[in-house]
Amino acid sequence: MPQKNETPALILAFLITASLMGGGFWWFRQSDTRVNSFSEANSTHSAAPLTPSPSPSTSAPLAASGQLALASDRHVDYSQLKADLQKKDWKAADRETDLRLLDAAGPKAQALGYTPQDEMDTFSCTDLKTVDALWSAASEGKFGFTAQQNILKALGDYRKMYDQVGWQTLSGEWLIAWTYNPQTKRMDYKQGREPNMAPPPPGYFPTVERGYNFNVSLDGALKRCGF
Repeated sequence: MPQKNETPALILAFLITASLMGGGFWWFRQSDTRVNSFSEANSTHSAAPLTPSPSPSTSAPLAASGQLALASDRHVDYSQLKADLQKKDWKAADRETDLRLLDAAGPKAQALGYTPQDEMDTFSCTDLKTVDALWSAASEGKFGFTAQQNILKALGDYRKMYDQVGWQTLSGEWLIAWTYNPQTKRMDYKQGREPNMAPPPPGYFPTVERGYNFNVSLDGALKRCGF
């Protein structure tokens, strides 16, 4: 019995197979192109520098301290304070803060070694925010005026705040205190009341210009400046 001619069927099968393979190859190339395009776009996006969002209360307190603009209304040089803070030398930075705040307060404070009421009433908010920003950046938000005021707002009482940060007990005993040296006309730590460095609790530094006469102390200036 004669066999049917199978050539047309074979040719048709070959064309169908070639068509399917060609379509699959096109899909693979398109997918590969999309993956490469995504990878390039993602790589370009990742290479872009991240800009930290500044805090609304200070001049970007959690930014790297080396990037902070050391703004001052009285042209105070805060470079030594920044250097002490970058080294995490909290005690040296605390003393340097005291000296620089005298410069920021005005000529009377520089001459006396403490800030009189009239200069405290007009204390530069710009300088207070610069000092706060340096402390906040170096300590990752642990120290600085903002950290201290946040504790005060949470507790709602100065005595409780002073107790929590380790400056004074609730019974009234000062754990850290400054004393005035009439010869040098500068403040220094009172003997036996130096900073506790093992390790200091949140809000501990800076310790300068604090007391319960709030209208003439740094507490009053911080409130006026919106801390």
